[in-house]
Amino acid sequence: MMPDAQQPLSTLPRMLMLGIAFGQGIALFLLWRALANNVWPSQTPIINFPLWTLAIASPTLMLLCLNRENLPRSLKAVGAFSTVLAAAALYVGWQASPWGEFPIGPLLTAYVITMLIAGFKGLMYCQLWIGRASLDYGALFTHSWRNFLVAAFSALLTGGVAVILALWGNLFSAIGIGWFKALFESDWFLFPMLASAFGVGVLIFRQLVGVIDGVAKLLEGLMRLLLPLTALVLVIFLGALPFTGLQPLWETGSGTALLLWLSAFMLFFVNAVYQTGDGSPYPPWVHRALSAVLTLLPIVSALALYGLALRINEYGWTVQRCWAFTVLALSALFAVGYAGCVIRWRQAWPSRLGRANTAMGWLVLAVMVLVNSPLFDFRAIALASQMQRVEAGEVELRDFDFSYARRHLARPGHLRLQALIAEHEASDPELARIIKATERGQPSGQTFDELWARLNYRPGPFEAPPGLREAASATVFGRVSQRHTNPTLIRIDLDEDGDFEYVLLSQHRDNDNLVEAELFFREGDAWKNRALVTSRATPDDVDVTASLREGEIKRAEPQFKDLKLGELRFHQTFF
Repeated sequence: MMPDAQQPLSTLPRMLMLGIAFGQGIALFLLWRALANNVWPSQTPIINFPLWTLAIASPTLMLLCLNRENLPRSLKAVGAFSTVLAAAALYVGWQASPWGEFPIGPLLTAYVITMLIAGFKGLMYCQLWIGRASLDYGALFTHSWRNFLVAAFSALLTGGVAVILALWGNLFSAIGIGWFKALFESDWFLFPMLASAFGVGVLIFRQLVGVIDGVAKLLEGLMRLLLPLTALVLVIFLGALPFTGLQPLWETGSGTALLLWLSAFMLFFVNAVYQTGDGSPYPPWVHRALSAVLTLLPIVSALALYGLALRINEYGWTVQRCWAFTVLALSALFAVGYAGCVIRWRQAWPSRLGRANTAMGWLVLAVMVLVNSPLFDFRAIALASQMQRVEAGEVELRDFDFSYARRHLARPGHLRLQALIAEHEASDPELARIIKATERGQPSGQTFDELWARLNYRPGPFEAPPGLREAASATVFGRVSQRHTNPTLIRIDLDEDGDFEYVLLSQHRDNDNLVEAELFFREGDAWKNRALVTSRATPDDVDVTASLREGEIKRAEPQFKDLKLGELRFHQTFF
């Protein structure tokens, strides 16, 4: 039987759906105009965020669910789910308050992504409830492909309409008729027009069930070819690890991300190929091999979590690491569930895969909502972790990344910075001034003189020669001194000519694994400088701070010497 949300055109209430799309365009236009003119409710995030969420999510969900027979149930399901989304938006809006006091880009980006995922997952469950269907994974998977493709093709149609309107306006403008271009660039015209175009796209593509399912089958066929290849990569990689060890993986600086992508591709392809649970599309020997590979998948997840744990143990939690842990934990649960199905049911595991996926689908939906609630507030978690490092003496308060707190921690970061200003304004006016500068939008308020005053001399102590400070101030350290922490000045005879050279190094505040380095040397009476870069990414498990402060200083011969060809000289680069 055809899923209820994908009925023939005759059962779709055309005028009602077009009215919903047009009404959505009017609502978005009003909210946009309020934002553009800085009038209520745009300056009140606790109201503005829920209104934008309802204006985008509710009409779109109705367009994808509605037919002539299910209007009451569609209103109930979409209304209930929209209430959940609005509640999450309410909390995120509160996190963005007070308006204008700090950047909300990272907060808004995370919210949009999580709401898209939550909407995608929740829509499938709404459609099953509206159609009075049982919670069957095959139906969920069918709905997922259809919803995705209908929305994607409708968005493509909307984009095509926008391009044609732009061409139309510019063509007539080129011959002296500017009225069309002015009309098509007006927000009062564009919002209703494009929203209506999207609604027309949904109306058209929802009737093309056979075409949509055909495209889905084509994509599934491609994934059927890619799954064995991905499994082969996984087996060869795990087989090579005992011989190479984990160190080369962590030295890439992106080992955890690579493992996550490997696991994600494997899980996605398995879902696409085995979604019906009716059996295997492969020969028996291939199916048995894939079954064995699935039991290895938890190892990949465990390695990825271990790599992340190294960073957390060394540098504490950040918002980015909270997100990484969440994604890795969900991936690991999927992997363990799949491996458990194979171990328990042997070659018949595809028939049980739907149960694991259905349960995990509810969990993913719940997590996407809860990360926008007080229960999983990553900004508060990150702030508490970083302040704990300060209280434990691992990081000096003056070295705390106030800029990160302002840019990424939203309301919790803003309130803590305000508290620190009040706490230290009398006892440490300079520290309070630095924090105030950060609050005004300057990354940290740190000047080059302040950076230079905090130099760690190695092997020290020694006195910097005349002119070196002035030479250093003209480099990246002087231009963007607020981005640097743990400044270190090393004195060493790199060319072994009996005269010292000097290397100024520091960590980057936005990336504690990134080191800036500049070489200074004298030519006659003038100071010269050259930027130094590492020949490979800093390993995940290297303590950069400890290396700067205590690492052994020594000269190292280059892997390749320079090549001279007549008067031409060629030297190695690191890229």
